[in-house]
This record gives sequence, structure tokens and C-alpha cells, in this order.
Amino acid sequence: MSLLRSALAQTDALVREDKLPDAELNSAGLKISPLENSVPKEAEALRDALSSMLPHIKITDLLMEVDRWTGFTRHFTHLKTNEPVKDPALLLTAILADATNLGLGKMAESCPGTSPAKPSWLVAWHIRDETYSKALAEIVNRQHRIPFATHWGEGTTSSADSQRYRAGGRGEAAGQVNAKSGLCNLCNVLVSLICFNRN
Repeated sequence: MSLLRSALAQTDALVREDKLPDAELNSAGLKISPLENSVPKEAEALRDALSSMLPHIKITDLLMEVDRWTGFTRHFTHLKTNEPVKDPALLLTAILADATNLGLGKMAESCPGTSPAKPSWLVAWHIRDETYSKALAEIVNRQHRIPFATHWGEGTTSSADSQRYRAGGRGEAAGQVNAKSGLCNLCNVLVSLICFNRN
């Protein structure tokens, strides 16, 4: 803790003396210059090569495949009747709308035959923090059984991206993006499960 305090005091002194690189303190607050893309061209080429090896399928079809492996959608039960979702494709569409911050209206527009009312009803009755948590646990348990997962350790610690830092100016609205840490974790685990289960 003393090391952190010392670093913060040093940073504070540098910014007040206008000696902190890519940062400016004014009456509006602290302004930090955006980072420039520093990804090597070789890494971009590797990314493109790996991407070209993946099959081009609908993301809902991919999530349906994960559901066949894990049965995670069964945890999104009705709030009153405890019944499972009758339309798993619609459920996954609603989860994707949440995960991508597209919203139910725009997601419905991009899905032929779906009105905004259908996913809105489903979200109101089936999607809540409790159901996300159960679905996440189901996926994590399956992921833990994949041999490659042993390289990640015993599963007693984790690295999460759900920290929240208050932002101002142009970044203020983006500070609310992916506010549901359960959803962020669910999406992250889904991606890693898909990648390593296909080996």
C-alpha cells in the first residue's frame, strides 16, 4: 500500500508540474491522450491468418453449439413459473443484444421475424443476475474439464475485466458499457470454451 501511495504522489506531482507524458491537468480535470495502436504488423498478420481458419457461421448457431455441450440456457428460468425458455434462439439473441450493447430494439431490427416485444418479454421474465450467475457456473464447470484448462491453474483465482473507472468527457457515456459483470464474465468464458473445446 505504501508503494501505491508513493507512486500516486509522484504522479500527482508530475501532472501538476505539467511533466507527465500524454496528460494535461486543467480546470475541466485530467485529460489523458488516447493510446496509439502499438500492435506489431506480424501480430496483425497472425490474427488475420487465424481468423481465416475459422468457419464463418452465425454467432447464435455457435452459442447453440455451446448450449448443446453445457445446457447453460436451462438456467434462464421464468421468474414465476420456473419453466425454462421455450425459444433458446430468442434467448441467445437477447443475451447477444445485452453483450454487444446493441439493445433489444436494434437487435430485433437485425433479426428477420423478430419484433422488439418478443425479446423484451423474455428479458423481463427470464434474464436476471441470478440466471446469468447459474449459466456462468455451468459453463465454467464445463470449461474446467477441458484438458487445456489445467494450464490456467487450479481455478482459485481469476482475472476479470469488470473493474469500473469513472470517465469524463467523451468517455463518460462509454463508462456504462458492459455494466453487468456477470454478463462480461459469461461472454469471456463462452469465447474461451468455444476456442478450446474445438481442439
